Amino acid sequence: MKITEVKAFPVGVPLDEPLRWGAMEVGVKGGILVQVKTDEGTDGIGEAGFSAEYFPTVGPIINQQLGPMLVGRDPMDIGAIWQDMLEATHMWGRRGIETYALSGIDIALWDLLGKVSNQPVYRLLGASKSRVKAYYAPSLKPTDEIVDEAIAAVELGFCAMKLRNGPSIRNGVDMVARVREAVGPDIDIMVDANMAFDRREALTLAKELEQLDVLWLEEPILARSLTQYVDDHSWLADRVSLKLAGGESLLTRFEYLDLLSKRVFDVLQPDCTSVGGISECKRVADMASSWNLWCVPHIACSSGTGVALAAGLHMILSCENAPMIEFDAYGGPGWDGLLNQPLTATGGYVEAREVPGLGIEFQDGALDKYTLTGARFE
Repeated sequence: MKITEVKAFPVGVPLDEPLRWGAMEVGVKGGILVQVKTDEGTDGIGEAGFSAEYFPTVGPIINQQLGPMLVGRDPMDIGAIWQDMLEATHMWGRRGIETYALSGIDIALWDLLGKVSNQPVYRLLGASKSRVKAYYAPSLKPTDEIVDEAIAAVELGFCAMKLRNGPSIRNGVDMVARVREAVGPDIDIMVDANMAFDRREALTLAKELEQLDVLWLEEPILARSLTQYVDDHSWLADRVSLKLAGGESLLTRFEYLDLLSKRVFDVLQPDCTSVGGISECKRVADMASSWNLWCVPHIACSSGTGVALAAGLHMILSCENAPMIEFDAYGGPGWDGLLNQPLTATGGYVEAREVPGLGIEFQDGALDKYTLTGARFE
């Protein structure tokens, strides 16, 4: 079997109202899909990066740089291909947007391997469980709307949720307090601050959240360098009792070394679509396990294709130290007609389907319907 083509293309739907996550705002719900085709007719599907809006930078790297160098290769050689792609970007990136491109191709190769082997990917990775608890992840909205969404999520069976904290500490604490009162003491609540504060403000926030039984606080401190990221969050970790989570924007396992050696975070959050694919996300999870840390991968809610969720699920199901999965609160094209049988949360859990690969199958005509065109996506 040989690779004949590697192609990236953006899919999604424009939104009437932008979704917000901290400093990030998207007007399109969708992602960059990657298709690896072979001479035997079997193909693999992956996703690169957090949003379709990244396509003008990520897409050309796949379609013009990394993809052509893989034509003629054996797609089963995932490890060798991963290393060759990393080395090919050594002089012009290595830990930037090109790692998103590498990630999408790697995910597609795992999907292809599963199809050829007639096994779901999580079993090829070494199955640890067949289902995982899902946490509901709404975007940053007015408090009244978040309270209503939290109540609705609990009624759907979710027993965990992650709330976004805006630039105001007081308003953020009030939101968490109101949600806690609305959902009761038995629901896990996490808070994502999206690097909104300096370390003194983050300490004030963390002390308040400790009183509200928050399970973890995610990336509260603004950091422009990895050194500052490690040092300031270490400083905070020494002064609070609640868990700290982070790492969603780090790329490749090498950027996690200081986080592990200094025990900065209790929860690591690599993203399969950016850290280096399923291959590298699994390596980070195993590194975390050796330090008795949780690994709860980031899964971008700015996407909504369902492909990134499937990749994250299979990785999580292969890890004994991955107790939860982030679940998109607002669906998207993956649930609106792009995919046959998209993943769902039932009773607060997401369960693997015993189908080959990642279980990704497009509906007839869906790619023509959802592929984005125009100057914005070229």
